[in-house]
Amino acid sequence: MERPPYAWPDRGLERARARLVVARRGMEHCIEGSSRPTPAMHLYSGSFYSALDAGLARQLIYSGKLRLFIISAGYGVLDAFEPARNYDAEMKGRVARYWREAGLADIIGDICLVLSPQWVYGFFAGEPGWSGSGAKYRYFFTEGVKKALSSGFKPAQAGCFYRESGRGVTAILGALGRAFSRCLSIGPNCDMIVEAAKTSGLRDGGIIIRYQDFLAAGEQHRA
Repeated sequence: MERPPYAWPDRGLERARARLVVARRGMEHCIEGSSRPTPAMHLYSGSFYSALDAGLARQLIYSGKLRLFIISAGYGVLDAFEPARNYDAEMKGRVARYWREAGLADIIGDICLVLSPQWVYGFFAGEPGWSGSGAKYRYFFTEGVKKALSSGFKPAQAGCFYRESGRGVTAILGALGRAFSRCLSIGPNCDMIVEAAKTSGLRDGGIIIRYQDFLAAGEQHRA
């Protein structure tokens, strides 16, 4: 099993990790126990991950320049190298409500507070808020980061890239994966890409990717 150059959970995250472990027990019925444990970043094979430069991501993780977490319907949130098995669950309906009641946003907030990264970015196809189409992953990330910000987290950049316009799940997720890879190729301080996404948008075929800046005036009070 591939191992990262850090111990997960990190020091200071023991309580958040314990809370996550308890919450995961409520989703054990969705886990395929006979499947082989795989590092989380290699477990997924959808359009986002196919477009992502996984080799570059792994290189940056091993050099200590990147931490990657995946919001998961089966596991809540996964470190990129955390062993995980296949599961049958989607972050919607009863499953999403379960994770909301289990405090997933609080756990994500604790991760931000303890690790205190200078830059924190999310990449999401869903709409803002709780009830929008495909919104739940973005909701948990947004609420988690904003909880951390309200508790003293002070990054240089914090926000999420999202699909503003364009159709087709494959095209949207592929565009987001390529946007993530562009950020990785520049480095964690990808201010130029953030600014382009905020002003004119990142065009990828028929998809336009924008950026929601959590540090902008008034943002911390929006859902």
